[in-house]
Amino acid sequence: MGQYYKPINVDDKQWVYPRDYGSGLKLLEHSWIGDNFVGAVMNLMAKGGTWFKKRIVWAGDYYGDQDTEIPYWDQHNDDKDKICPVEFMNKKMQSKAILINHTKKLYVRYDEMSKVKNEGKINPLPLLTALGNGRGGGDYRDCYPDFDKVGIWAGDSLSIEDTVPKGKWYKKFKVNFKE
Repeated sequence: MGQYYKPINVDDKQWVYPRDYGSGLKLLEHSWIGDNFVGAVMNLMAKGGTWFKKRIVWAGDYYGDQDTEIPYWDQHNDDKDKICPVEFMNKKMQSKAILINHTKKLYVRYDEMSKVKNEGKINPLPLLTALGNGRGGGDYRDCYPDFDKVGIWAGDSLSIEDTVPKGKWYKKFKVNFKE
């Protein structure tokens, strides 16, 4: 069976639903540069957006089964906390984005990511923040590159920006997700 995912702004207890943008609920059904749903989340995380520099998790509905795990999916199911459809970053805008992790002082430049031949690029945002990966169909598998990086930014303060923060504090983070 497949695991379903939704991004959650942990600070404001808000979430976005993939189907509102015509996207699938499984991780690899929407984790592509150009996906409207992920583009909407990226727009919320951009400067001026309500999720700018907020703590983000991409919560799977199987996550939270173990005693040490917070059941984000179940805790954030109230429709009053669901973000209604918002404008999204298109594929061109997403391809130029820079994902900034303010907690770890790291960044990913989308324009420097490799492209899979005849396919699109995997968007690192959902995978880096995913909780519960590997527990259901449609997840990013351990035979894929950089599997060990899935979820390592979950709960960190993130933003989408046009430029790398000035100063020597932020370092480039290389990620090469491919299916």
